[in-house]
Amino acid sequence: MSESYIAESATSLLEVVETDTPSQIGSLEQALADIEEQAGDLVKTTKQVMASCKKIKDAAKVGDLGKLRKFFEEGKAATLNLGCDFVKTQERLNFDEASYLAGAAFRQELLTTAQHMGVNLYEHDGYLFSYPVLLKILHKERAVSIDRMWESRLRPSVLVKRLKEVQNKPLRFKPNAFLEMLYTAYSIVVAGRGKHLIGKGTVIPLIELYQLLTLLPWQSSEYTRQEFARDVYLLDKSGTITTKNMHRANFHASTGVRDASKTLTVVAQGGREKTYYGISFLQTG
Repeated sequence: MSESYIAESATSLLEVVETDTPSQIGSLEQALADIEEQAGDLVKTTKQVMASCKKIKDAAKVGDLGKLRKFFEEGKAATLNLGCDFVKTQERLNFDEASYLAGAAFRQELLTTAQHMGVNLYEHDGYLFSYPVLLKILHKERAVSIDRMWESRLRPSVLVKRLKEVQNKPLRFKPNAFLEMLYTAYSIVVAGRGKHLIGKGTVIPLIELYQLLTLLPWQSSEYTRQEFARDVYLLDKSGTITTKNMHRANFHASTGVRDASKTLTVVAQGGREKTYYGISFLQTG
């Protein structure tokens, strides 16, 4: 291996290391695919370095000075190639991950990937919704939350596949337990207006029940408004409307309510939006 070749390799390595301009990411999927492919090449180059080191070891063992010098030159060139290729591979990830994950580009990439993979995924109110799963991007942590389960594998194709797996699992939502919890909160709110109104079908805004259920500061972050809206929809869809003490629930739409802060909107199965305003319980037994 010539001295000039080694010098050229060293110069190339320095040029890559000294590059200040960050690589532009077309898509996270493509960037990771490139890194995956280039890492495979790194494995091959690493094997060449290891082979050179073995030759050096064998030549030193028997004292073959002529071959030893030759193998040192070959090993130096292979090592420089490995360093240069490694830095080039690393450059493919030379972008601000947090900014990319926080921006619209990553969300759009997930939506496009889901469409190509036959998974229904919709964006609403800062969340991505794939019935009955809620996905929230945690850009600062370089992760996402899938129904409050932490997921750090962010390659879009892998993430959408994971969504599909979660969708195919039995639904963890328990409508009867959620209905009883709503009724308890509803009864407390109605009693504040007059105990005689309990069981009379008084309409209470659902947002008031959510505020009661998340009175402690940390509770609203553990159980978000979007999750509550999703659970209300799942309860409505389940058809479970009668409590243990025979009070029948009725959901009320947002007709005439213009203030979005007083309503709950969820992306229903099929992609349409469904908005809820209030709930009432009427005694039937």
